[in-house]
Amino acid sequence: MAVSFTTLQIYDQYLTTYRSRDYDSSNRKVTRRSSRYDTHDQSELQNVYSAIQWKNRFAPLYLTEPSPKSIAFAVHLKESAQNLKQTINSLSGDNNDLFSMKTAYSDNEDLATAEYVPEEADDDVPANFSLEVESFASPQVNTGKFVDASHTTQLKPDSYSFDILSNKLHYELQFNINEGETNKELQSKLSRLINSSDIGVSAKVVEQDGLSALEITSDAFGLPYQSARHFIINDDNTSYHNGVVDYLGLNDNVKEASNAIYSINGNEESSYSNAFNVHGAYRVTLHPENGVGNAEIGLYADTESLSHNIETFVDGYNHFLDGVLTDLPEDKEKEDDLALTRLLSKDMTKFLDVHRQNLEKYGITVNEDASLDYEKPDETVMDTDALKGFGNHMIRKLTSISLDPMEYIDRRICAYPNPFTNYINPYMTSIYTGMLFNTYT
Repeated sequence: MAVSFTTLQIYDQYLTTYRSRDYDSSNRKVTRRSSRYDTHDQSELQNVYSAIQWKNRFAPLYLTEPSPKSIAFAVHLKESAQNLKQTINSLSGDNNDLFSMKTAYSDNEDLATAEYVPEEADDDVPANFSLEVESFASPQVNTGKFVDASHTTQLKPDSYSFDILSNKLHYELQFNINEGETNKELQSKLSRLINSSDIGVSAKVVEQDGLSALEITSDAFGLPYQSARHFIINDDNTSYHNGVVDYLGLNDNVKEASNAIYSINGNEESSYSNAFNVHGAYRVTLHPENGVGNAEIGLYADTESLSHNIETFVDGYNHFLDGVLTDLPEDKEKEDDLALTRLLSKDMTKFLDVHRQNLEKYGITVNEDASLDYEKPDETVMDTDALKGFGNHMIRKLTSISLDPMEYIDRRICAYPNPFTNYINPYMTSIYTGMLFNTYT
């Protein structure tokens, strides 16, 4: 498929909508957190291709007339299935046994939360450790001078510009000052200009007692690697008129960035961000809004970890259903959407009925709408063979869903394949299989 501007827009929309996201305190932006389940080797891709071929040996030819809503449903269904599959895989322990992942705890989650991530664990990971936080990582903050918000700016109307130097990169921001523009209007304009530029800093207008100031903050936390500051603002050698930096005092009040300072079992350490690894196995995230203090961090017992793993799975499964199943329509115009909900709901109910009795032993209840409830049983069942069997069966089911989500859209059978021929069209199963689906591609 040729790459065009339209194609790039489609891919950008797809990745922006569906790629997994997380909050990173060192960046203050939503960023992608990758894991070992995000990558695939050649054998896995070959298995997907082989599965498509095998499916097409017996798949009939369908006539589909997908509406924009059904297309969106198929894309979302595939991504939801993939996300749930990743959630189940992430509950595997060091030996890849499902639902055997250890769970970390913190006795002071207002100060710090902990997650167990064994991929880079040290040879000897302690069962617990003491954390004492002295200070948090912070960004560089430049707060301009407070001026009368409603007063007309004293700079004459014209074209202006100033420079922001960030990570040895030079950005020139250009703008106009209009007749009768107030100080706050000018500050708000510069705030929007900076935020839309995506140059490693963000801005906002702060107000107090009728006065306003422009506050500019670095996206990066902690001490800079190579320079004294994360960013520098000046208009000494800019292309258009200067004077804005001095007028708004953008360099007058600078709060320098700082590292997080903390101790692990009495040994002082530092971090550029408020999220860091301990012994390669604990991912600790500090919460500056609650102040410094102490916390005991460690691993739950196996029974507690199992309960947490089941709860995580149930939450992920229900989120999978909530994301793709909608409420029953209130009017006849929406009746066509019922097929999108009924097919999946009916299929998942049938699938869960096979495992209902085993799931109940672990405190998992199957509801009529195919959702799950979990209540920890009085006596935890440590024999997890039935639970692992269910998990493996669920992964295979989700793989089938993500392979051809168009199966859950009403479509008419046109013809069955000739059983006496060996011809296989590897992409006939679905016009969507394994690829982005869009009417423009």
